[in-house]
Amino acid sequence: MVIKTEKIADYELGLLYRDRAFDKVLAPGVYRFLRGNGKVEVVKIDLRATLAKEPALQALYLTHRAVVEAHFLVADMGDSELGVVYADGKLAGLVAPRSVAFYGKRLRSMSLEVIDAAKDIAVPERLVAPLARLAAQDLVSRNLVAVAEVVSDHVGLLYVDGVLEKTLTPGRYAFVKALRKIQVVTFDLRLQTLEVTGQEVLTKDRIGLRANVTAVYWVADPLKAVALTADLKDFLYKELQFALRQVIGTRSLEEVLGDKLGINQAVADLLLPKLGDAGLAVPSVGVKDIILPGDVRELMNRVIEAEKTAQANVIKRREETAATRSLLNTAKLMEDNPILLRLKELEALEKVSEKVGNVIVGNGMDGVLEDLVRIRPHEARKR
Repeated sequence: MVIKTEKIADYELGLLYRDRAFDKVLAPGVYRFLRGNGKVEVVKIDLRATLAKEPALQALYLTHRAVVEAHFLVADMGDSELGVVYADGKLAGLVAPRSVAFYGKRLRSMSLEVIDAAKDIAVPERLVAPLARLAAQDLVSRNLVAVAEVVSDHVGLLYVDGVLEKTLTPGRYAFVKALRKIQVVTFDLRLQTLEVTGQEVLTKDRIGLRANVTAVYWVADPLKAVALTADLKDFLYKELQFALRQVIGTRSLEEVLGDKLGINQAVADLLLPKLGDAGLAVPSVGVKDIILPGDVRELMNRVIEAEKTAQANVIKRREETAATRSLLNTAKLMEDNPILLRLKELEALEKVSEKVGNVIVGNGMDGVLEDLVRIRPHEARKR
């Protein structure tokens, strides 16, 4: 006589089959079976794992449902039901619609919450944080629930099956996607900058130059933004290009270089209506740099140099004329005032004496005063 021994551990549950037919459930312990009493098979289920994945349970649930339900929490989901399973009050897993899962009840206290996936899009707020942690570790959960986070100074747009459902304020959200396609698009509401650099543009007088333009913008109406364009930055970039070319192309080089503020205003006047329709607000836009080709830049430098030289000559001639006029006025005053004439002679004598080392005179001090510096002829003095 041959005896078969089976040992069931404390964390295991045994299913006894005789001749492939279920007989009973085996609790932890040691069991001996006579091999002559038919074919004996014991299926051992490890209860340490929260979810029991033994294929024999699926068949046993069809034939002996009460036996399975006595030892396991059975999550048998309908076509539009999402199961949320708790172990000892903690989130343990999700069960997809149209599926069955088994959770051992002997080692843990198990409970089940059912969510109507056909009606409820948003997961209850109390489950958002646990589901976010679960989805980060479990691929099945990521396929059943979409977790989205909208950070500060952003806004989120919720799409359900490609249709815009609503806007989301900053926060963390979880949505049931077992039966739907869920997508959350976020927009940054802070000020942003966009630069269009190195644009080759022809002026009205057919002179090529390169220009860089910068725009400061923010998303004022996300709903308009997504309704008009799929790529917001690309749309803004192209509009900046077109506006810059249109404004510079209608002005001569002299007008472009001499009226930068006017160009900025003209670009803004072209852009603002279009960008407003796209849900964008543009506080400032302007040309940052205008770069001329080398030959044009050299020519402009020569023109500027000639203009400055001409201005310097005009100023020089004006000063010379003013000095001559001043001398003429002084001469007229001295002609009518002998004392003033004498003072001018003494001033001239002072300047001469500073530069001359020795002066020999024959008539003493009167000779110095009368003969060394004389502005008016001697005969005129006597008259």
